[in-house]
Amino acid sequence: MKDKSNFDKKILSGKNILITGSTNGIGKQIALGLSSYGANIILHGRNEDALDAIYDEVSNKYKTNPKIIKCDLNELNENKAQEFANAIIESYECLDGIIHNAAIIGKMSSISDYDYETWQQVLNINITSSYLLTKYLFPLMERSSNPRIIFTSSGVAEKGRAFWGAYAVSKAAVKSLAEILQEELEPISKIKVFNFDPGKTKTSMRAFAYPAEDPGSLKDAAMLLNDYLWMLSEESNNSNIRYIKFD
Repeated sequence: MKDKSNFDKKILSGKNILITGSTNGIGKQIALGLSSYGANIILHGRNEDALDAIYDEVSNKYKTNPKIIKCDLNELNENKAQEFANAIIESYECLDGIIHNAAIIGKMSSISDYDYETWQQVLNINITSSYLLTKYLFPLMERSSNPRIIFTSSGVAEKGRAFWGAYAVSKAAVKSLAEILQEELEPISKIKVFNFDPGKTKTSMRAFAYPAEDPGSLKDAAMLLNDYLWMLSEESNNSNIRYIKFD
């Protein structure tokens, strides 16, 4: 992607972008980064204190119009997805982007030892919520002049890995959902759909999965900003690239 210095600081001015799981890790850093380019970020999470903290940080640093939506994606259903959409409609005329970032690993376990409750929770948060939110936010996205949906991929989406259980299954499903939406939407609408693999990034999730790994060997989440700027901006309009892996 382009060097950060080549992006106009107002490239996302007035754009309304939802980031699920925006209170920590990649979601938080991208929320701050996109705000610095003028985007109005819809901050999502399930912890009220964490949401208030990131809201205050964005509001104090940037002259944008952020919004908080508190929602436990494990409990999301069609009624709650409609309520989620209604909450956005109350504040914005359109939705220019969805970044499906929220995810949990669940547990590192063999399938034979994987409990059903954790399995279902991982699938609810990592894939079912993405389907529901995308479905109910379509009408708002159609009002945008340059709408984008960005799914967060992983290396285990390409090839299943022992002991990664429901997380690997969910990421393979995310990849398929993105590809299905690309084929369904792009020929008939303005919506462009991307699948983004951030690679090895310093997050608490990564630390849980690889406890012996040296965090100093990993990139900071803020380094991913250029890729998101490119995907969300008009610069990606004429590109056929839909799967992006940070390198």
